Amino acid sequence: MSTPNPNDPGYNSVDPDAPVVAPPRTSSALLWLLLLVALVALGLWWYGKREATEARDLPAATQQPAVVEETAAPAAVVADKKPVEKKPAAKPKPAAKINRDPSPLAGNQAPKYPPQALRAGVEGSVSVRVEVDANGNATDVQVVERSGERSRDLDRAVTDAVRKWRFEPAMKDGKAVPGAVVVPVEFKNQ
Repeated sequence: MSTPNPNDPGYNSVDPDAPVVAPPRTSSALLWLLLLVALVALGLWWYGKREATEARDLPAATQQPAVVEETAAPAAVVADKKPVEKKPAAKPKPAAKINRDPSPLAGNQAPKYPPQALRAGVEGSVSVRVEVDANGNATDVQVVERSGERSRDLDRAVTDAVRKWRFEPAMKDGKAVPGAVVVPVEFKNQ
């Protein structure tokens, strides 16, 4: 047997003749792999749920009806008879023409009351005109009306919040188009 080396990482100073035991192997690579798989599965689940929610939130008239296509079956041939011919499938009726202005989606975060205006007791309402693109994003926000005490803090709070909002786009003849909507916001010191 060889002489134990005190510099060896497995050297046992209490019993130098004891067998060298390797430190336990960590399975961190396996744990990271399992975590990655779980995150991917969670992401796919969330993405599928989000698509289902978005489809459910659309008005019924804007949802495309499910089209079920029949597969052409081979014509039945009977001795000395012509194959049975199928009638052409009826064309689906066009969806009703929808026209509407843009509107904010539920779940948009309301503007926060500016702390400085709240401490000063400033109250009032601010109306902003929001230009909305065909995808439902706010492209331009302008203050159009104020009531109560004039406060740039209130104006800024509303415009900053509304720029982040999502909207249901305007519809013309069933197609999403750019549009504009006026959004009023009221600030009351309670």
